[in-house]
Amino acid sequence: MAAAAAVAPEPLDIRAIDLAEVGAEEEEKEAPPEEVAADEEAAECQDQAVYWAEVKKRLCPCGIEDSPEGWLLQSFAEWYGITSAVEALTNIKAFLAEYLIQEFDYKDWCKCCRKASEKVIEDDERWSRFVEDNIVRDLRFASELMLRLAVSVARDFGLKPSDWKDINEACGNAVRSVPACYRLQRQLPGALNRARALRHIPLLAFEDLNPWKSDEGQEVFEHQHNIDWGLIEAVTAKDAKPRLGFSGVFTVADVAKHDEVFWIHLCALRASGKAPEGFPVKPVQEGDAFLWETDASVGSLLEKGFFVSGRFIMVATEVCFMSELSFVAPSWAPSV
Repeated sequence: MAAAAAVAPEPLDIRAIDLAEVGAEEEEKEAPPEEVAADEEAAECQDQAVYWAEVKKRLCPCGIEDSPEGWLLQSFAEWYGITSAVEALTNIKAFLAEYLIQEFDYKDWCKCCRKASEKVIEDDERWSRFVEDNIVRDLRFASELMLRLAVSVARDFGLKPSDWKDINEACGNAVRSVPACYRLQRQLPGALNRARALRHIPLLAFEDLNPWKSDEGQEVFEHQHNIDWGLIEAVTAKDAKPRLGFSGVFTVADVAKHDEVFWIHLCALRASGKAPEGFPVKPVQEGDAFLWETDASVGSLLEKGFFVSGRFIMVATEVCFMSELSFVAPSWAPSV
């Protein structure tokens, strides 16, 4: 008889498979949820960084290095820690209202971008003339660059006009308000307020060449501030002894020209900082009204809605003068 046929294997019973073990093996192969989330976040950050680099290239036709646009975008990125389009869009208003007005190193920008020669930059008088002739145009250039950035991001991400309306309006207004605030930040308190400070603040009364003490001091003051000393004497002739000192953040409620001076109507937002020393302190509460008197060189730059923060001293029932400026900002500044 022939050899017995090989015994066929029994059919596989799928019910006998331990499904729990299979599931456990699969779980061992899959990464933990937190690792997956971290990997996805890293990939997204990398994508955003790549996009931000592309946007900068797009906005710098002459290259990022040493170009006017590149210097500004690099400063923007470093100051606000920009690594993505979202961060760029949300910090445009702050860059315009804070950095360009208070922190912008115009001299370094001109030097790096070859806007001015070394001879001009190193000569104080020539540099002052250069600033006077070019600062408004260059600040407008910076404001327009931020608008181009906002438009680029909005277009790429399909944003609706309403999604970035406030940024669009700020960029449009910045063309006028940023140059004005930039000058105010560097010129305030101004000639009239400085003269009153030299007259009424005891610590300043004995400064060398105090215009209230000598003719030579008056000549120096006139040259420094480009104002006639006779006007200062006429405006301050009825000044009473300083009554009170106060400090705070205010909004400009109105600007009115009266003969050779400007009356700036201030509305208090809040008390801030320390009041001038040597005078009784006037408490500042939200809504309090003050009348601030300035000369034309600074008064003509102030606009309704601007924010002003500083120390003030009252020399009459209503009129006050600024003894020290903290900051000035346009009406749409995001963090006043």
